[in-house]
Amino acid sequence: MPALFPSFAKVNLSLEVIGRRSDGYHELRTVFQTIELHDLLEIEVTADPSIALTCDDPTLTCDDQNLVVRAARLLQSTAGVTHGARIHLQKRIPMQAGLGGGSSNAAVTLLALEQLWGAALSVATRQRLAAQLGADVPFFLVGGTALGLGRGDRITPLPDANLPTIVVVNPKVAIPTGPVFRGLQAELTDELTIHTLTACSPDNINWLAAGNDLEAVVFRAFPLVREVRDRLRALGAHLARMSGSGSTVFGLFEDAAAGEAARQICLEAGWLAWTSPALGRETYARRIGVTGSYPPS
Repeated sequence: MPALFPSFAKVNLSLEVIGRRSDGYHELRTVFQTIELHDLLEIEVTADPSIALTCDDPTLTCDDQNLVVRAARLLQSTAGVTHGARIHLQKRIPMQAGLGGGSSNAAVTLLALEQLWGAALSVATRQRLAAQLGADVPFFLVGGTALGLGRGDRITPLPDANLPTIVVVNPKVAIPTGPVFRGLQAELTDELTIHTLTACSPDNINWLAAGNDLEAVVFRAFPLVREVRDRLRALGAHLARMSGSGSTVFGLFEDAAAGEAARQICLEAGWLAWTSPALGRETYARRIGVTGSYPPS
């Protein structure tokens, strides 16, 4: 009987691009937040070492390039596991949408198979494997509200944000992350700036005012994403912001009825839309049913 593990999406409450790093990545300061919208992983352990992935979305590649398969194989090789797994992914989080669906799938696969295979990893090893898989993957080991520095992969848990109704809207546009960052034409970040950011107290992070530095690039190339942001504002969101590198936009509504009305209007416009509450860290850990890799904040 397969074991079931939800794989939750995230939004970036803020995303600041400090500059370009010498390794080609960008130095970021971002505040992540897990939300209710989720995929579902069905995992069954097998006696042989093969990893087989299927998905209900025929557009998703299920070969060795998929992050789920890569996570499973990376755990196998690191922990010396001889078992395998059959994994079925029920996909609900849009792809290339700024919601971290693939990263979440990878992190939950790591955590779930570590438990199912009895492959106990140290916290440091688990974090290292997650960072190898992708910049957003380490965040999904902890969930809740968290600060991400470096590529976004150096995670510090923050007190859970007290958020109102969250309406998440995707205009059915897929946006690859790479071209968005290249469009910034950011300068190299000096070491003093990186040190200052690393040393700053997480309590001083004002995500409400920080914004998302990638919006300008995306709005120029994909004006529909700006239209979604402006529509949510017009419908009463006291904050509407793009998540990650787009194309998803989220709006915060103080009134739940107004949020639901906005969601319905966005659906009528032909967009994907959800009311998706924030998930705090303890709730996140309980819902995925596996132990994360960071101590409580």
